[in-house]
Amino acid sequence: MIMNLRNRHQPIYVFELTPKISLIWTTLGSLLLILAAAGASWYYTIIHGEMLIFSVDSSEGGVWAGITFFVVLFVITSGTIIVHEFVHGIAFAAFGGSPRYGWKVKYLLPLAYATSPGNFFRRNSFIVIALAPLLVIDIICLLLIAIFPQAPWLIWVIASNTGGAIGDIWMVLQLLRCPQSIRVEDREECVAIYAPANVTFRELPFDRVNKSRPRSVVKSLLNLGLMAVCLLLISSFLLIPLLKILEVPSFIIGNNYFWILRWQNTTQGFNLGFNGIFLIILIVILFFLVFIVNMLKKRNQ
Repeated sequence: MIMNLRNRHQPIYVFELTPKISLIWTTLGSLLLILAAAGASWYYTIIHGEMLIFSVDSSEGGVWAGITFFVVLFVITSGTIIVHEFVHGIAFAAFGGSPRYGWKVKYLLPLAYATSPGNFFRRNSFIVIALAPLLVIDIICLLLIAIFPQAPWLIWVIASNTGGAIGDIWMVLQLLRCPQSIRVEDREECVAIYAPANVTFRELPFDRVNKSRPRSVVKSLLNLGLMAVCLLLISSFLLIPLLKILEVPSFIIGNNYFWILRWQNTTQGFNLGFNGIFLIILIVILFFLVFIVNMLKKRNQ
Protein backbone atom coordinates (compact mmCIF):
# COMPACT_ATOMS: atom_id res chain seq x y z
CA MET A 1 0.00 0.00 0.00
CA ILE A 2 3.04 2.27 0.22
CA MET A 3 4.91 3.91 -2.62
CA ASN A 4 8.49 2.65 -2.90
CA LEU A 5 11.03 5.24 -1.74
CA ARG A 6 13.00 5.01 -4.97
CA ASN A 7 9.96 6.37 -6.84
CA ARG A 8 9.75 9.39 -4.59
CA HIS A 9 9.53 12.82 -6.24
CA GLN A 10 8.78 16.34 -5.14
CA PRO A 11 5.27 16.83 -3.73
CA ILE A 12 2.79 18.64 -5.94
CA TYR A 13 1.26 20.27 -2.86
CA VAL A 14 2.08 20.54 0.85
CA PHE A 15 -0.84 21.16 3.20
CA GLU A 16 0.21 23.15 6.29
CA LEU A 17 -1.77 24.34 9.27
CA THR A 18 -2.13 28.12 9.12
CA PRO A 19 -3.67 30.50 11.69
CA LYS A 20 -6.73 30.87 9.45
CA ILE A 21 -7.24 27.11 9.11
CA SER A 22 -6.63 26.68 12.83
CA LEU A 23 -9.38 29.20 13.52
CA ILE A 24 -11.77 27.40 11.18
CA TRP A 25 -10.94 24.02 12.74
CA THR A 26 -11.47 25.35 16.25
CA THR A 27 -14.84 26.82 15.34
CA LEU A 28 -16.13 23.82 13.40
CA GLY A 29 -14.68 21.40 15.94
CA SER A 30 -16.51 23.16 18.78
CA LEU A 31 -19.78 23.05 16.84
CA LEU A 32 -19.18 19.37 16.02
CA LEU A 33 -18.54 18.65 19.71
CA ILE A 34 -21.87 20.20 20.67
CA LEU A 35 -23.73 18.30 17.94
CA ALA A 36 -22.06 15.00 18.90
CA ALA A 37 -22.93 15.52 22.57
CA ALA A 38 -26.55 16.27 21.67
CA GLY A 39 -26.74 13.25 19.36
CA ALA A 40 -25.18 10.88 21.90
CA SER A 41 -27.54 12.17 24.63
CA TRP A 42 -30.52 11.56 22.34
CA TYR A 43 -29.18 8.03 21.66
CA TYR A 44 -28.91 7.39 25.41
CA THR A 45 -32.51 8.54 25.93
CA ILE A 46 -33.82 6.34 23.11
CA ILE A 47 -31.90 3.24 24.26
CA HIS A 48 -32.65 3.46 27.98
CA GLY A 49 -35.98 5.29 27.92
CA GLU A 50 -34.96 8.01 30.34
CA MET A 51 -33.84 11.59 29.99
CA LEU A 52 -30.20 12.23 30.74
CA ILE A 53 -29.85 15.34 32.92
CA PHE A 54 -26.42 16.95 33.26
CA SER A 55 -25.96 18.59 36.64
CA VAL A 56 -23.35 19.05 39.36
CA ASP A 57 -24.59 19.63 42.90
CA SER A 58 -21.79 21.26 44.84
CA SER A 59 -23.91 22.18 47.88
CA GLU A 60 -22.19 19.46 49.95
CA GLY A 61 -18.65 19.48 48.58
CA GLY A 62 -18.44 23.23 48.02
CA VAL A 63 -15.70 24.51 45.73
CA TRP A 64 -13.82 21.20 45.76
CA ALA A 65 -16.82 19.41 44.23
CA GLY A 66 -16.67 21.73 41.23
CA ILE A 67 -12.87 21.40 40.98
CA THR A 68 -13.06 17.60 41.15
CA PHE A 69 -15.66 17.49 38.40
CA PHE A 70 -13.57 19.52 35.97
CA VAL A 71 -10.40 17.59 36.84
CA VAL A 72 -12.21 14.34 35.97
CA LEU A 73 -13.47 15.94 32.75
CA PHE A 74 -9.92 16.97 31.86
CA VAL A 75 -8.60 13.44 32.54
CA ILE A 76 -11.31 11.87 30.35
CA THR A 77 -10.58 14.33 27.53
CA SER A 78 -6.81 13.73 27.75
CA GLY A 79 -7.33 9.96 27.76
CA THR A 80 -9.59 10.23 24.71
CA ILE A 81 -6.94 12.21 22.83
CA ILE A 82 -4.26 9.62 23.65
CA VAL A 83 -6.43 6.73 22.50
CA HIS A 84 -7.40 8.71 19.37
CA GLU A 85 -3.76 9.11 18.32
CA PHE A 86 -2.94 5.51 19.26
CA VAL A 87 -5.66 4.28 16.88
CA HIS A 88 -4.13 6.49 14.17
CA GLY A 89 -0.80 4.77 14.84
CA ILE A 90 -2.33 1.30 14.58
CA ALA A 91 -3.89 2.28 11.25
CA PHE A 92 -0.54 3.61 9.99
CA ALA A 93 1.13 0.32 10.94
CA ALA A 94 -1.69 -1.72 9.35
CA PHE A 95 -0.89 -0.13 5.98
CA GLY A 96 2.85 -0.66 6.36
CA GLY A 97 3.84 2.64 7.98
CA SER A 98 6.16 3.33 10.91
CA PRO A 99 4.11 5.45 13.34
CA ARG A 100 5.59 7.98 15.74
CA TYR A 101 3.81 9.87 18.48
CA GLY A 102 4.26 13.25 20.17
CA TRP A 103 2.66 16.51 21.19
CA LYS A 104 3.33 20.19 20.52
CA VAL A 105 1.81 23.64 20.81
CA LYS A 106 0.65 25.22 17.55
CA TYR A 107 -0.87 28.70 17.49
CA LEU A 108 -1.39 28.56 21.26
CA LEU A 109 -3.29 25.24 20.94
CA PRO A 110 -1.87 22.00 22.45
CA LEU A 111 -1.88 19.25 19.83
CA ALA A 112 -1.17 15.54 20.15
CA TYR A 113 -0.25 13.70 16.98
CA ALA A 114 0.57 10.37 15.36
CA THR A 115 2.65 10.58 12.20
CA SER A 116 4.53 8.37 9.78
CA PRO A 117 7.07 10.48 7.84
CA GLY A 118 8.84 8.85 4.92
CA ASN A 119 5.92 6.55 4.15
CA PHE A 120 3.73 7.14 1.10
CA PHE A 121 0.13 5.94 1.29
CA ARG A 122 -2.50 5.56 -1.39
CA ARG A 123 -5.32 8.07 -1.19
CA ASN A 124 -7.97 5.59 -0.01
CA SER A 125 -5.58 4.04 2.51
CA PHE A 126 -4.86 7.44 4.05
CA ILE A 127 -8.60 8.16 4.23
CA VAL A 128 -9.04 4.98 6.28
CA ILE A 129 -6.12 6.01 8.51
CA ALA A 130 -7.63 9.47 9.05
CA LEU A 131 -11.14 8.23 9.88
CA ALA A 132 -10.15 5.17 11.95
CA PRO A 133 -10.18 6.87 15.42
CA LEU A 134 -13.46 8.67 14.73
CA LEU A 135 -15.27 5.48 13.71
CA VAL A 136 -13.62 3.00 16.10
CA ILE A 137 -13.89 5.05 19.30
CA ASP A 138 -17.40 6.40 18.63
CA ILE A 139 -18.81 2.98 17.67
CA ILE A 140 -17.27 1.26 20.72
CA CYS A 141 -18.60 3.99 23.03
CA LEU A 142 -22.10 3.76 21.53
CA LEU A 143 -22.09 -0.01 22.12
CA LEU A 144 -20.88 0.43 25.70
CA ILE A 145 -23.53 3.08 26.40
CA ALA A 146 -26.21 0.65 25.21
CA ILE A 147 -24.84 -2.07 27.54
CA PHE A 148 -23.97 0.07 30.57
CA PRO A 149 -26.54 2.80 31.32
CA GLN A 150 -24.51 3.78 34.41
CA ALA A 151 -21.70 5.11 32.20
CA PRO A 152 -23.15 8.32 30.68
CA TRP A 153 -19.66 9.88 30.86
CA LEU A 154 -18.98 8.02 27.61
CA ILE A 155 -21.11 10.71 25.96
CA TRP A 156 -18.30 13.19 26.64
CA VAL A 157 -15.79 10.73 25.13
CA ILE A 158 -17.87 10.64 21.94
CA ALA A 159 -18.25 14.43 21.89
CA SER A 160 -14.56 15.21 22.47
CA ASN A 161 -13.41 12.49 20.06
CA THR A 162 -15.76 13.70 17.32
CA GLY A 163 -14.94 17.38 17.81
CA GLY A 164 -11.23 16.59 17.92
CA ALA A 165 -11.47 14.74 14.60
CA ILE A 166 -12.32 17.91 12.67
CA GLY A 167 -8.80 18.04 11.16
CA ASP A 168 -9.09 14.43 10.01
CA ILE A 169 -12.53 15.07 8.49
CA TRP A 170 -11.23 18.22 6.78
CA MET A 171 -8.34 16.32 5.15
CA VAL A 172 -10.61 13.47 4.07
CA LEU A 173 -12.98 15.89 2.33
CA GLN A 174 -9.99 17.41 0.50
CA LEU A 175 -8.55 14.04 -0.49
CA LEU A 176 -11.89 12.77 -1.81
CA ARG A 177 -11.69 15.53 -4.42
CA CYS A 178 -8.24 14.36 -5.52
CA PRO A 179 -7.52 11.60 -8.08
CA GLN A 180 -7.08 8.12 -6.61
CA SER A 181 -3.59 7.92 -8.12
CA ILE A 182 -2.09 10.41 -5.65
CA ARG A 183 0.06 9.37 -2.69
CA VAL A 184 -0.01 11.01 0.74
CA GLU A 185 2.79 11.45 3.28
CA ASP A 186 2.18 12.61 6.86
CA ARG A 187 5.18 14.71 7.91
CA GLU A 188 4.00 15.72 11.42
CA GLU A 189 4.12 19.44 10.58
CA CYS A 190 2.28 19.03 7.29
CA VAL A 191 0.73 16.59 4.83
CA ALA A 192 2.49 16.23 1.48
CA ILE A 193 0.57 15.27 -1.67
CA TYR A 194 2.45 13.38 -4.41
CA ALA A 195 1.05 12.80 -7.88
CA PRO A 196 2.13 11.03 -11.07
CA ALA A 197 3.21 13.08 -14.08
CA ASN A 198 -0.21 12.91 -15.74
CA VAL A 199 -1.90 14.72 -12.81
CA THR A 200 -1.72 18.52 -12.89
CA PHE A 201 -2.16 20.96 -10.03
CA ARG A 202 -5.50 22.09 -11.50
CA GLU A 203 -6.94 18.64 -10.80
CA LEU A 204 -6.34 19.13 -7.07
CA PRO A 205 -8.75 21.05 -4.80
CA PHE A 206 -6.06 23.28 -3.33
CA ASP A 207 -5.81 26.97 -4.21
CA ARG A 208 -2.67 28.96 -4.73
CA VAL A 209 -2.63 32.23 -2.83
CA ASN A 210 -2.41 35.31 -5.03
CA LYS A 211 -1.27 38.14 -2.74
CA SER A 212 -1.65 40.74 -5.50
CA ARG A 213 -5.40 40.14 -5.68
CA PRO A 214 -7.48 42.43 -3.44
CA ARG A 215 -9.24 40.79 -0.51
CA SER A 216 -12.95 40.11 -0.92
CA VAL A 217 -15.43 41.85 1.38
CA VAL A 218 -17.38 38.59 1.69
CA LYS A 219 -14.25 36.67 2.73
CA SER A 220 -13.37 39.37 5.23
CA LEU A 221 -16.86 39.12 6.70
CA LEU A 222 -16.62 35.34 6.83
CA ASN A 223 -13.30 35.51 8.67
CA LEU A 224 -14.70 38.02 11.17
CA GLY A 225 -17.81 35.90 11.69
CA LEU A 226 -15.75 32.74 12.26
CA MET A 227 -13.52 34.61 14.68
CA ALA A 228 -16.55 35.85 16.62
CA VAL A 229 -18.06 32.34 16.82
CA CYS A 230 -14.70 30.85 17.76
CA LEU A 231 -14.09 33.36 20.54
CA LEU A 232 -17.65 32.83 21.75
CA LEU A 233 -17.26 29.06 22.00
CA ILE A 234 -13.78 29.18 23.53
CA SER A 235 -14.85 31.75 26.10
CA SER A 236 -17.82 29.54 26.99
CA PHE A 237 -15.57 26.56 27.73
CA LEU A 238 -13.21 28.75 29.77
CA LEU A 239 -15.91 30.64 31.66
CA ILE A 240 -18.01 27.65 32.71
CA PRO A 241 -15.40 25.99 34.97
CA LEU A 242 -14.22 29.35 36.29
CA LEU A 243 -17.71 30.54 37.23
CA LYS A 244 -18.63 27.18 38.75
CA ILE A 245 -15.44 26.78 40.79
CA LEU A 246 -15.88 30.27 42.19
CA GLU A 247 -19.60 29.52 42.78
CA VAL A 248 -20.63 32.76 41.08
CA PRO A 249 -24.38 33.29 41.58
CA SER A 250 -26.72 33.55 38.62
CA PHE A 251 -26.57 36.77 36.62
CA ILE A 252 -27.55 38.24 33.26
CA ILE A 253 -25.86 40.91 31.14
CA GLY A 254 -28.70 42.89 29.62
CA ASN A 255 -32.38 42.41 30.38
CA ASN A 256 -35.08 39.87 29.63
CA TYR A 257 -35.73 41.38 26.20
CA PHE A 258 -32.17 42.01 25.01
CA TRP A 259 -29.38 40.12 26.75
CA ILE A 260 -25.82 39.22 25.76
CA LEU A 261 -24.77 36.63 28.34
CA ARG A 262 -26.75 34.64 30.92
CA TRP A 263 -25.28 32.50 33.72
CA GLN A 264 -27.53 30.22 35.78
CA ASN A 265 -26.12 28.45 38.85
CA THR A 266 -28.54 26.47 41.05
CA THR A 267 -28.47 23.27 43.08
CA GLN A 268 -30.10 21.50 40.12
CA GLY A 269 -27.32 22.41 37.72
CA PHE A 270 -25.69 25.25 35.81
CA ASN A 271 -25.47 26.61 32.28
CA LEU A 272 -23.95 29.49 30.36
CA GLY A 273 -25.75 30.98 27.37
CA PHE A 274 -25.02 33.61 24.75
CA ASN A 275 -27.68 35.43 22.76
CA GLY A 276 -27.53 34.35 19.12
CA ILE A 277 -29.37 37.49 18.03
CA PHE A 278 -26.60 39.60 19.56
CA LEU A 279 -24.03 37.62 17.55
CA ILE A 280 -25.98 38.22 14.33
CA ILE A 281 -26.18 41.96 15.11
CA LEU A 282 -22.43 41.99 15.76
CA ILE A 283 -21.72 40.32 12.40
CA VAL A 284 -24.02 42.78 10.60
CA ILE A 285 -22.22 45.71 12.25
CA LEU A 286 -18.83 44.27 11.25
CA PHE A 287 -20.06 43.78 7.69
CA PHE A 288 -21.27 47.38 7.58
CA LEU A 289 -17.91 48.65 8.87
CA VAL A 290 -15.97 46.56 6.34
CA PHE A 291 -18.24 47.82 3.55
CA ILE A 292 -17.72 51.47 4.57
CA VAL A 293 -13.94 51.02 4.78
CA ASN A 294 -13.82 49.45 1.32
CA MET A 295 -15.96 52.25 -0.13
CA LEU A 296 -13.63 54.91 1.33
CA LYS A 297 -10.58 53.07 -0.06
CA LYS A 298 -12.11 53.00 -3.55
CA ARG A 299 -12.87 56.74 -3.41
CA ASN A 300 -9.32 57.54 -2.33
CA GLN A 301 -7.92 55.46 -5.19
